[in-house]
Amino acid sequence: SQQSANSTKNFSKMAQGMTGTLVPAYAVLAANVFAITAAFAFLKKAADFRVMQESQLAFTGATGVGMKTLTSNIQEASGAMLDFQAASESASIGIASGLGAGQIEELAAGAGNLSKILGRDVTDSFHRLIRGVTKAEPELLDELGIFIRLDDAAEKYAQQLGRAASSLTQAERRQAFMNEALTQGQKKFAAVGGAVDPNPFNQLAASFQNLTQSILSFVNGALGPLI
Repeated sequence: SQQSANSTKNFSKMAQGMTGTLVPAYAVLAANVFAITAAFAFLKKAADFRVMQESQLAFTGATGVGMKTLTSNIQEASGAMLDFQAASESASIGIASGLGAGQIEELAAGAGNLSKILGRDVTDSFHRLIRGVTKAEPELLDELGIFIRLDDAAEKYAQQLGRAASSLTQAERRQAFMNEALTQGQKKFAAVGGAVDPNPFNQLAASFQNLTQSILSFVNGALGPLI
C-alpha cells in the first residue's frame, strides 16, 4: 500500500513537471506560429497591392484610361472614405465592363452619400453599386434603397433614343440600368449626403490603409526577390 502511494505521488510529480514544461512550450510555439502567419498574410497582401499597381500601368496602355488618375478621382468622389486598393479594384472592373470614368466616379460619390445616410460601409456600398450596375442585377441594389425594374429602365432609355425597347442591345440595356441607378441615387441621396460631412474615422481608416500598403510595399521590395 505504501509502495502504491509512493508510485502515485511520483507519477503526480512527473505529470506536474511535464505540464509545467509542455504548456509554456506549446504557448510559445503557438504565439510564434500566429506571428509568422500574420506576417505572411500582411506581406502577401502588400505583394498583391504591388502587382495591382503594376497591372494598372499595363491596363492604362491597353485601354487608354489613366487608371491611377481614375483611382485617385474615385477616392476624392467618395469623400476620401475609399482606400486606394478598394477604389482601384472597382475601377478596373467598371472599365473592363464598359463603364465610363465619369460614371464610375458618380457611383463612388453615391457610395459616399449612402454611407452617410444609411450608415453602411462605403467600400461595401461601392462594390455593390459597381457589381449591380455592370451585371444589371437589381437584387444587389435593393439593400441600398435603389429599386429598378429592368423593363421599365429599358423602356425609358429607348424613348430617349426614339426607338423601341425591344431593339436595344445588351450593352444599351445595361446603360439603361446604369442611368436609372444614377438617377435614383441623385434624387434620393445626393442632396442629403452633400449636406453632411463624411465620417472622419472612415477617412482616417482609408488613409491609414494607404499608408500601411505603402510601407509594406517598401518592405516587399527587399523581401520579394528572396521569397
